[in-house]
Formats: sequence, C-alpha cells, structure tokens
Amino acid sequence: MKFVIPKGRLMDESIQFLKRAGIGIVIDDSRKLIFREGNNEIILPRARDVPVYTEYAGDIGICGSDTFAESQIALFTPLSLNFGKCRLSLIAPKRYSISDFADLRIATKHPNITRKYFWTLGMDPDIITLNGSLELAPETGIADAIVDIVQTGETMRKNNLIEVKKIMDISAIMVINRVSQKIKYDEINNFIEKAGELNGNGRICKKYIE
Repeated sequence: MKFVIPKGRLMDESIQFLKRAGIGIVIDDSRKLIFREGNNEIILPRARDVPVYTEYAGDIGICGSDTFAESQIALFTPLSLNFGKCRLSLIAPKRYSISDFADLRIATKHPNITRKYFWTLGMDPDIITLNGSLELAPETGIADAIVDIVQTGETMRKNNLIEVKKIMDISAIMVINRVSQKIKYDEINNFIEKAGELNGNGRICKKYIE
C-alpha cells in the first residue's frame, strides 16, 4: 500500500503510528520524499498537499483534520487519531465581539474554513490568504485579525494577540483514497481495524469501510 504522511509537525508521530501498525519503513534520509520496503511505500509531501497526494497517488494518508477540511477533497475519513491535537481559532490584537468581524479584514491559511464559519453566522468579512507568519498581519495593518492554529498559545501571546473564539478542534486523521478502498478492500479495511485498536479509542466510521 502507499501511505501519504506530512513533512512537518505530524511526521514523526505519523511514522511511529505506522510502525505500531506494522508498516516499519525506515525514513533515513531527510532529503528523500519517497521510501519503499516490500509492497509498501511512504510518500512525504508538504502537510497541505496530503489530501491531494492521497487522492491521486496514495491509498492511505494521515493529515490534520483542518488540512482535510480546507482541501474540500472527497476522501473517506474512517479514523480520528490521538495525536496532533490543537485548535483553529479567531485571533486579534484586542477583544472584539463576533459581530464586529463583519466589517473587519481577516488573514488566514484556512480561507475555506474561515469563510464557511462566518457564513454560518450570516457574515461575509474580507478574507485574505497568507502562507506564513500570520501574526505579522495585524502588526503591519494588512488585516485586523487572523484565523490560525493554536497549540500552547505562546506565539500568540508574544505577539500581543488574544484568542477571541475557537472555530474547531484539530487532530490527526486517517484519510482513504476512494478508488483504493474498492480495489484493495480487504487490505485497507484490515489496516483500518488494526489502526483503530492501536489508536486506543476505536473510533471507526463503519459507513466508510463497508
């Protein structure tokens, strides 16, 4: 099987999780992006590209639930994993009420999630997409607030920002290529069942694997 896991903050825990599930491919070169052993393969794209690579080149992927939601790609999501936990929040230099954001500009790496969140509140603020250093946006005046991932909150506090509202909880999730699930039905289902047992919470969505 072909596994797609992200380079970056989820990589080490994803590799360890696959090892516990019996996929013991050794990642021994930080410059390589594909590793093979026997009939298994690990592909290492950037985190935001995991859903795309899983859809077009892989069988099973691991990514953040925010990455999957932002991608809007139709993959099966049978299992939430017990690592990579954080949250996506609305963050600003001062305490606003939610109604204020209808007239504010918001910078984010998650424009689809952000837009959908505000649509559910009946608002359509000005949203701009940035790919890094979101904390600079309020400081430089290009945005009034940001939507960004919060782990410890330390970066936010160091930049004199306040968490106004949590938009969603985030964890690593397993995503499955829809075609692979049909072609490799038994192999993929067996892996999902084993992964669910190792994960500790057994949260498997049967509707995706029957």
